[in-house]
Amino acid sequence: MTDVSAYLQYFRNLANLHMNINDFYVMDINEPLNAMRSCMKFPALIMNTLEGSLAANNLDNVMDNIHGGFLIIDHLDHVDDFIGEMVILQNTKKLGIDVISRMNYDLYKCEPAAIKAIQGFNVNSVAYQMVDGIFDNCFGFMFTYALVSPIDLSCDLNKWKPVITPLPS
Repeated sequence: MTDVSAYLQYFRNLANLHMNINDFYVMDINEPLNAMRSCMKFPALIMNTLEGSLAANNLDNVMDNIHGGFLIIDHLDHVDDFIGEMVILQNTKKLGIDVISRMNYDLYKCEPAAIKAIQGFNVNSVAYQMVDGIFDNCFGFMFTYALVSPIDLSCDLNKWKPVITPLPS
């Protein structure tokens, strides 16, 4: 099962470590919108919200199927600057591929932070899509991927209050 805190910290670290990514945000829409008005540094990595499902062909092998992703965006100063848009799109796609490459590398090298954060990542699950004109003239790419890991559904009765059976009337 993916540790959500470790997941967000892993991507925060990737954004901080990459020489050409200058900011990091989580996709609470208010966070990047507020930053846009004052202090966002571009290009920025913005995490998408996680979603997922459980899958169990049999109850002894339950899998946590998570769908995650991130945006890499940059800001264009002038509206209708087609050449500027193309440069930003090329650069942000490359930055996104850099992040995916690092995820793949970290798992291959069995980095503990990656194992805890992105267990079950497979490059075959990666998809990407161009995004344009979002967040006040920003352009870039959204990358999505799947993480698949086992999840333990055993019930710990110590976490539950005892059931009180009503007396028969």
